[in-house]
Amino acid sequence: MATIQVPYGVKGTLSLAIDDQNLVLDTDVSFPGEMKDLDRAILTALGQPVAGPSFTDRLAGAQRVIILTDNYARLTPAHIILPPILKKIKDAGKKVEILVANGLLREMTETELKRKFGEEILGSDVPLYQSKAAETWDFEFVGVTNYGTPISVHRRLLEADLSLSITMTQATLWGYGGGGSMILPGISSFESIEWNHRMMTCPTCAVGYEPPLNRMREDIEDATRLAGLDMSLLAILNPKLEVIELTAGETIAAHRASVEKYQKHYAFNLSTIPGGILDVAISGSFPGDRFFAHSCWPIANLDHFVRDGGTIILATPAPGGLAHYSYAKDYMPPTPEAIRRLYEDVFYGKQGLWHACLWMPIIEALAKKACIVVTETERLPDFETVQIPAVDSLQKAYERVQARYGEEMRVGNFPYGKWVVPARMPLTEYTSLPKKGE
Repeated sequence: MATIQVPYGVKGTLSLAIDDQNLVLDTDVSFPGEMKDLDRAILTALGQPVAGPSFTDRLAGAQRVIILTDNYARLTPAHIILPPILKKIKDAGKKVEILVANGLLREMTETELKRKFGEEILGSDVPLYQSKAAETWDFEFVGVTNYGTPISVHRRLLEADLSLSITMTQATLWGYGGGGSMILPGISSFESIEWNHRMMTCPTCAVGYEPPLNRMREDIEDATRLAGLDMSLLAILNPKLEVIELTAGETIAAHRASVEKYQKHYAFNLSTIPGGILDVAISGSFPGDRFFAHSCWPIANLDHFVRDGGTIILATPAPGGLAHYSYAKDYMPPTPEAIRRLYEDVFYGKQGLWHACLWMPIIEALAKKACIVVTETERLPDFETVQIPAVDSLQKAYERVQARYGEEMRVGNFPYGKWVVPARMPLTEYTSLPKKGE
């Protein structure tokens, strides 16, 4: 008998006993600890980029530097990474400012800014601004991508001599985040983001897919070139949110190199699963389990590991409720007709594209797999509104799948399901989709 531990909000973990014969995949592996002498590691990464000149060489020819950072929705520890970089810039006698890449998300609150950047940075003389996509006067047009997306970016980026983005590489519902995402959607206008997000209707705009298959990510890379983002520093975190890898360099090359490192830690080969695929996947939602709009991401990730007709058990306290997932109500249950209508509404602008990006992949997964949410008793009515079965204990959820699949069911444990991806997504027929002008 094996006992698995599933991270679960403030309660810490949920435990479940599973027969050894049923537990055929366990991704609860040991992750590296935080890099030693992190300040030195940061400067070393910037000094030894995977592509392009070093940060020191770039800095020598600049007077005004802008640093792009992600916002409250991402876990990049800016308060740890920024200090040695800011010191280096100031020691060189250069001006520097920080621009928070909010995309279509709201501005960060004072509390969130303190948590993200620390009081030392906020209390310094380094100006900090927040990108607001709706404030059209802050954006300047820089060109059109190969897919026809008009790109307007925050003027502060264009006014700087040197730009550096600091973010984390992670699996997202639309491929891999980080790098050029600081440009699009990060500091792009509302119009640019909306055009880009229409690509969520492309079947390979999904977890684990990279360019050229992932047309949305390829569009982001085009926007990055048009905007002229000079350099990126990308971190990979372990589940304790410690920095375990750093990659720097010209943005697109650095992001792809960082994805390679991410695969080393978080990718699992489907061919190693006995029987080739799972009947049941059990997942936690940490980190990012405050709202179901973010804690539901493991459903899309584990779609690749669970057979059609199988079940994903997702443990999430979701104290903030459904959040943007409430928009899904009109498309549940996820019948073929409902999904067709969803695609049409997104494509023709009848449905908010940003909201669609959050939950469209989830609905698509739910059309093929069952899902049981394990949550707090007071949250159960929330899930009833979107027709997703929910229970208040992991044992109850497991008993349901036992009754459904029997003694021979194949179970996988994914305590950090939001981070796990299949090893290298295969080429598909979608490679034939045309670009603009083809």
